[in-house]
Amino acid sequence: MPNTTGIWHNDGTQGVAINLTNTIIERCNRVFYGWWLVGIGVVAVVMTGGFFFHGFQFYFEPMRKQFGWSRTVLSGAATLARAESGFLGPAGGWLVQRHGAKFVMTIGFILFSIGMVLLGMTRNVSMFYISFLLLSIGMGLGSWTPSTALITTWFRKNRAKAIGFMMFGMGLGGFLVAPIVAIIINATSWQTTAFISAVVILVVGLPLTRLIKNTPESMNLLPDGKPSPIIRKPNKITEMDESSTEINLTAREAIKTRNFWLLSIGHGIALMTVSGLNIHLVPFLQSGKGFSTLGAAQGLAIMMGAATIAPLLGGILGDRYPKKYLASLTMLFHMVAILLLARSSAITIIYLALLIQGLAWGIRGPILTAMRSDLFGPKNFPIINGFTQLVTMIPQMVAPLLIGYLADQGNYPLGFEIIAYSCLGGFLLFFFIQAPIVNQTTSRQREN
Repeated sequence: MPNTTGIWHNDGTQGVAINLTNTIIERCNRVFYGWWLVGIGVVAVVMTGGFFFHGFQFYFEPMRKQFGWSRTVLSGAATLARAESGFLGPAGGWLVQRHGAKFVMTIGFILFSIGMVLLGMTRNVSMFYISFLLLSIGMGLGSWTPSTALITTWFRKNRAKAIGFMMFGMGLGGFLVAPIVAIIINATSWQTTAFISAVVILVVGLPLTRLIKNTPESMNLLPDGKPSPIIRKPNKITEMDESSTEINLTAREAIKTRNFWLLSIGHGIALMTVSGLNIHLVPFLQSGKGFSTLGAAQGLAIMMGAATIAPLLGGILGDRYPKKYLASLTMLFHMVAILLLARSSAITIIYLALLIQGLAWGIRGPILTAMRSDLFGPKNFPIINGFTQLVTMIPQMVAPLLIGYLADQGNYPLGFEIIAYSCLGGFLLFFFIQAPIVNQTTSRQREN
């Protein structure tokens, strides 16, 4: 006989399982779809960040010893990748607006996997640089560019929180995935690790992209999950969209503003601390501070553990307090952390410095991304964000190359100290950002 739900079953256990499944599906359907997209962004950032952004540090010393390359040569790949990502930024933003985040993320995962395969096959500097470029392009197109575009489109009131959750993935990648990369390299080889990473990206990443919806309107929703009522006017049908009250500058209009340059240059200075440590933290701890591979991995785990949790805090704070003051404060924390790392020989102080660095990095990330959307609007965010990358690439190129060059000259700590003091400039730049004024174009949109 059929049960009360109209589903046939042979015993009570099967009926309970069916009812439980139906309950779970019903509750999942109640969750705003934008949060599922945030989850996809988290997974994308965990993989690309863990396998490459943080994980590459563990390739550094084995490759240097095997091929006899200098630190400057290895750092040069990161510098070239920063240049590529800067020039690719506007193009990536255009691709998202033209073809959608789903298409861009799919292409990104494929390029990332090809880059990992080439990295595992590397035999000379040229091949190493090509693989690094493909990995950098794949990381941008497979995680950051489409994910941030989706979040700024799907969220308004909870934008900073959503970005914070997405950036949680970057910390999680460094905290969980990067140590696994180190373990596999020690157990097998760096070549095998690269091939395994390529397979994981394809097997996990490509199915996820099929779940992406590019806009809330495609599901008859507004940002934050509100229903999209239709109002009929004579000879005209319009949607009552609250997001129309937001400022929405074109890329050209945004670039002409003072805020664009204050935010972009300040962000570039902040990213010097990230790009410098991304390449040189583990080698510096090993060769400059006498850490073992395990000890260096523990230091990285402390920093990334803090950076994993901190974006959630940054998202909450960013939705409650003035973002520019929070951003300025994180720059002071960056400066203190890098100075302690450069000058101290005590293990506890070094670990404390990495904890502070992780907290400052994690809190700052969602705040700056949300600030960019607040200042210029979500409509053209992908392209505006791309032009920001064009500005921030210069400091990101300088940092690892400077540290690597000074390390080859026998003064590893000096490069870190220079970057630390530059954070004062970022503090001042963020402090002088002004609130945006809604332009006449936005006013006309509201009137119509």
